Amino acid sequence: MKILAKALRDDTEFDLQLELISGREGLDKEIDDLRVQRPGLAMAGFLDLIERRRLQVLGNTELRYIATLAEKEQTMAVKAFFGLDVACVVVAGSEPVPQMLLVAADEQCVPLFRTPLPSAAFITRAHDFLHEHLSPEVIVHAVLVDVFGVGVMLTGTSGIGKSECALDLVLRGHRLVTDDVVLLKQRHRTLIGIGSPLTRHHMEVRGLGIISVKDLFGAASVCERKQIELVVELVEWHPQMHLDRTGLDDAHEEILDVKIPKVSLPIRSGRNLASIVEVAARNHLLKQQGHHAARELKERLEQQLSSSERGEKL
Repeated sequence: MKILAKALRDDTEFDLQLELISGREGLDKEIDDLRVQRPGLAMAGFLDLIERRRLQVLGNTELRYIATLAEKEQTMAVKAFFGLDVACVVVAGSEPVPQMLLVAADEQCVPLFRTPLPSAAFITRAHDFLHEHLSPEVIVHAVLVDVFGVGVMLTGTSGIGKSECALDLVLRGHRLVTDDVVLLKQRHRTLIGIGSPLTRHHMEVRGLGIISVKDLFGAASVCERKQIELVVELVEWHPQMHLDRTGLDDAHEEILDVKIPKVSLPIRSGRNLASIVEVAARNHLLKQQGHHAARELKERLEQQLSSSERGEKL
């Protein structure tokens, strides 16, 4: 994936506070790297590690170093850096921008931006911006709900009852993220689920059609995005199906190289799915805190059996 340099200037969500000060002809240059680079060594003449398609940030430290150089050395360092045809450069902080940077950016058609933010604050926001636009993503057929603060993704074949289960959860005070279509983005070894801007907060209920969850239940019943922490697969029950009755074996589903804990719930008449999903979310929270009920019971049983065997031997 890639974005154009002008997307940084046009952003309104991450408050990058960027102003284009030179290199307008290069606004269509492409950025395809998630990382941000501080080209301090490049200003000292070491250019080998500069990544051309990475966002370059010059802070107060780099500008003050440039100011210590003789005029000829300054010109050589700046021209050599901009001559690499980097995607774009951002000057962060309060230091004045040297005129030679403006000239070199125009000559090499490299967009040069200015932000009043300190370099550390800008880089934090830029990382979030780049991960939002460049992270690997995939669209899945599922329903995403926030249950007790746990991002639960309901999966299963079409018509199995995912939307009805999610609606029941909303009625119990939980929050809907998106129904039917979930956009998953990889962020720092986690998965973030987002709904389509067009259908977000809407739900299809068989027999009723399309409903607006936000309008029916209020703003507190929905949220924009949620980290996926648990996958709950709804499956048709049949007598021959194999089920883990104890919960000792933790299953996972791998999506975009991220492993997510997974439980499979067989659908059968009379089962209250919403209650079971709530229990699954609570149990997931307990496991995160180090409490695994099935394993703890197994250990107690083994200890009791071991004690009984020792008593018989005596």
